[in-house]
Amino acid sequence: MACKNFFRSSLGKSFRRQGCIVFTVLLAIFSWQFLISPAKAEKIRQNWWPLFFYQQSSDGSAKELELFGPFYYSYFTPQVKGLALRPLLAKEEKNNQYDIYFLPPFGHYQRGDNYSRLRFIPFLSADYNHSEKKRFRSFLLLFWGESKKGEKFSGFFPFYGKLYDFFGKDEIRFYLWPVHVRSRIGQNVSRTWFWPVYNRTNGPTLYQRKLWPFYSHRIKKGFYDRKFWLWPFFWKETFFLENGTGQREMFFPFWIEESSSDYHRYTVLWPFFRYFHSKKTQTKMWDFPRPFFRYGRGEDPYYREYKVWPLVGYRALEDSKTRFIFWPFFVFHKDVLGYSPQKIYYHGSRIFLFSRFVRITDEKGNSLYEFGRLWPIAEAERRQNGSKVFFFPAIIPFHHRGIDLTIAPLLRLYENIHFPDGTVRSKALWGLYRHDTTKKEKIWELAFLVSYKYKPGAFDLKFLNGLLGIGKDYNDWHLRLLFLKLF
Repeated sequence: MACKNFFRSSLGKSFRRQGCIVFTVLLAIFSWQFLISPAKAEKIRQNWWPLFFYQQSSDGSAKELELFGPFYYSYFTPQVKGLALRPLLAKEEKNNQYDIYFLPPFGHYQRGDNYSRLRFIPFLSADYNHSEKKRFRSFLLLFWGESKKGEKFSGFFPFYGKLYDFFGKDEIRFYLWPVHVRSRIGQNVSRTWFWPVYNRTNGPTLYQRKLWPFYSHRIKKGFYDRKFWLWPFFWKETFFLENGTGQREMFFPFWIEESSSDYHRYTVLWPFFRYFHSKKTQTKMWDFPRPFFRYGRGEDPYYREYKVWPLVGYRALEDSKTRFIFWPFFVFHKDVLGYSPQKIYYHGSRIFLFSRFVRITDEKGNSLYEFGRLWPIAEAERRQNGSKVFFFPAIIPFHHRGIDLTIAPLLRLYENIHFPDGTVRSKALWGLYRHDTTKKEKIWELAFLVSYKYKPGAFDLKFLNGLLGIGKDYNDWHLRLLFLKLF
């Protein structure tokens, strides 16, 4: 035992001594390199991967720092700045918006000009509207806050609670939910006992009497008059439209009829057999049975549809088309995104659920944006300004900003980025290999072991970051030793 303790003690002292020596040598090298750097403003690039990688533009407007491979990353440009402590934390600030992502996708704090919000699913939630002075916070089943009128509220679900401006209600109070709930919309007051069994609502625009599942009568003036008996079997409803009234009667699920002056809809054995006919739009549609077979057509607006689900399907409207083959494995869609001022079209396809391809074009077919993901192999994106992004593999089949900054980079073996100014940056194995191209030069690096920089008429080859190297500047050759140019 004494020999073992002596060995451990000696070994520990030896490791500590060697660690101090290595740290001192690296610190001396870093200091020496900065001391011999030229004083004039120029681009700074230091690659001691995996310890750190740092680069800065010649005017100092853009900076980038990586520590310990991909695990720490910070960046700064005139448009955006942020950092990521992967895979746990990331923060980003751009366009007057500040975001912090922690344990993504569960935690997120966001602050804008007039609001702030905090989410830590499923434990914590907080919202604050600065312009309306409206706040809401919750921790598990406990909540508290303040309405836009300055009215404070709180509660502990399901025992007791009071809320303002929530769920479309002006005020909600509950006691031992679902035993008793009282809510108010304007002057309409609703009282519920043993939800959903009994409800009594009175007010200038709302009326209800309900004893579920036996009977209910609810009126919303100007919108509908609805009744049911022996829920969900017997329903009768009158609803009010711009050009008259409509009727809906139901003996669920055997028979449903809905009609107005413009259309008729009949359903038998819901949801299987359905017929729809609109006199106004000259549209007819049959389901027989749903969702397996459908046929429909209309003239004003244009409408065509047929479906033999899940084998094949087609749906066309005036500005959109949707097709599928062996749903959900092959789905194709075209639609109008908007007008600016001409039509902007969206072309999308989904293959084998997670592989997705998107193309956005103008009326002439010119591409404005392209995106493709062949899951889990690779993903690519191209924008109208000339920027491009490509990486593989693409393990995560969706995008979430917090995950994109923290977890996703740890799963990528190679990435290639094209910037609008023509700069191209490639990185493999989290920075072990780098290849950067600008209009003036090209750089290849294998960590700090070997680097090669080329520009017309000149090159620079360095080993161990300049401990030894050779290069040429037009007609002048130089030899590098101990980070110094000898001639």
